[in-house]
Amino acid sequence: MDRNGVFQRERARLLAVAFRVLGSEADAQDVVQEAWERYAAADPAEIRNTQAWLTTVVTRLCLDFLRRAREVPRRPEELPAVDGGDDPQEVVALAGELTSAMVVVVEELTPPQRVALILHDVFGVPFEEVARVLDTSPASAKKLASRARGRLRRADAPGGDEPGRARPVVEAFLRAARQGDLDGLVAVLHPDVVRTADPQAVPAGAAQRIRGAREVVAETRALRDNARNARLVTVDGRPGIAVGSHLALVFRVVDGLIVHYDVVADPRRLDLLRIEG
Repeated sequence: MDRNGVFQRERARLLAVAFRVLGSEADAQDVVQEAWERYAAADPAEIRNTQAWLTTVVTRLCLDFLRRAREVPRRPEELPAVDGGDDPQEVVALAGELTSAMVVVVEELTPPQRVALILHDVFGVPFEEVARVLDTSPASAKKLASRARGRLRRADAPGGDEPGRARPVVEAFLRAARQGDLDGLVAVLHPDVVRTADPQAVPAGAAQRIRGAREVVAETRALRDNARNARLVTVDGRPGIAVGSHLALVFRVVDGLIVHYDVVADPRRLDLLRIEG
């Protein structure tokens, strides 16, 4: 496979990483384009693992972007300690809420904290690899992710409905999507609902983030055939929707309304989800 073919094979995953770290589609596209230019100019003999090399380049470009946009963060050892441990079950629960919570706390996390948390908790990158990206030790990378989780724990974002209360809302969403019931969809969506998605989940050129009930309803109508093949499941203990084994929708429900849902299609992210049903 030629160099362009190799890059195109990795492009969706790189966009997914950049979008989660930066929170902006346009900026993610710019970063991935710059990564392509660097890859095209690089000496192939110096690249032993293309996927790891590209991930490192994209993530470091994201770091540079974030650092230019704000003050240079303090070193890990200079950051205040955070109460709470790193129980594996708690890490999974936080990862499930990450996209919604990140909207609230994005300005509170340093760039290295964001990178450590996104790469490890969302994409399952080992801390040894995260450390190479951040040019630090695995212990420091782990500490950065831990402190970022601590900030999420203390975030003032609404906690969301309990699974038992959220499940009927997700059921109603799926039923309305299957039937093309516009009123039914509007009834369960918050007016400012946000839909985020991995690049693999949307058509080429489609937005990874849309906001507003009208926009979400329009998209859901277009995906009606896909909804017919969907089923209600439990995703990491909370109600969600799965389409085969290649797509999962993770919901955040507050006061009986869907305020956010994330469409997961990146294989590495899917592997980290516990989907039952």
